[in-house]
Amino acid sequence: MKALGIDIGGTTIKAGIIDETGNLLLRKIVPTNRSLMEQLKEIIRTLMKNGNISCIGIGSAGRIDPQTGHVRFATTNLSNWSDVPLKTVIEDSFHLPTVVINDANAAAFGEWFLHYRDTSSLVLLTIGTGLGGGIVINGRLVEGERGEAGEIGHVILHSDGKQCNCGKKGCAEQYISMRIIHEKVASSKGKSLDRFELIKAFNEKDPEVIKAVEEVCSDLAQVVDWIFNFIDPENVIVGGGIAELGEDFLKILRSKLAPYAKHSLYEPSNIKLAKTGNDAGIIGAALYSMYKNAKI
Repeated sequence: MKALGIDIGGTTIKAGIIDETGNLLLRKIVPTNRSLMEQLKEIIRTLMKNGNISCIGIGSAGRIDPQTGHVRFATTNLSNWSDVPLKTVIEDSFHLPTVVINDANAAAFGEWFLHYRDTSSLVLLTIGTGLGGGIVINGRLVEGERGEAGEIGHVILHSDGKQCNCGKKGCAEQYISMRIIHEKVASSKGKSLDRFELIKAFNEKDPEVIKAVEEVCSDLAQVVDWIFNFIDPENVIVGGGIAELGEDFLKILRSKLAPYAKHSLYEPSNIKLAKTGNDAGIIGAALYSMYKNAKI
């Protein structure tokens, strides 16, 4: 049994064919273009040539109605993507059952299915260009009444702070992301580092890069403490581009979390790095579609 999984982001669309055990059989990655719907249909047409597909799962950035698969709101990272009846369009075009969920929710379900099915709960934080979150409790993805569960990046971290592209001020993702780390490093160095240069500099203990990561981790630790106190998951998992900084990043984050943890019942060791990597969204979207359509 096979499903098609798609992860729609502002920079790239990742897609693949996944079997019921979570194996990624085929992967396709393309830059996101402005004619997103037509591009999406072409990707699906291409992948469907590779065998019998039982269903389609799509993880998309933005606020997704969990009942209808309608993209209610998307930021400017995805142009003309707000108020799009995505599930309906894809089902009408390909006549396959389709599930549409938020991209961070897809990644959370994929991470849980592949690595944490022996645990009762997790919250996955996806930290890349922005900050997203997904919640799994007792093996079930928590989407919320309006599809906004896990929108951790848009919790107010600093009252009346930086303007967010969602319209509010002080949202957590304006302080916690790889983009913010890059901006801090560029400001201190007077030049920008690309992704590979930044990771290399971090591993070589560049003081300006370390300082930027520590500042972001200070804010991130506060958000993680909120999560443990609000939801009390068994683990909080950190994924996305920031996880590429590795164990030294995790040590910094745990050290920032320790002063909060000593007043609670969780341990800093309950925060961990994601294991699935950049394929979590593809795999999670496909698996969740199979799950919702009783294929697994």
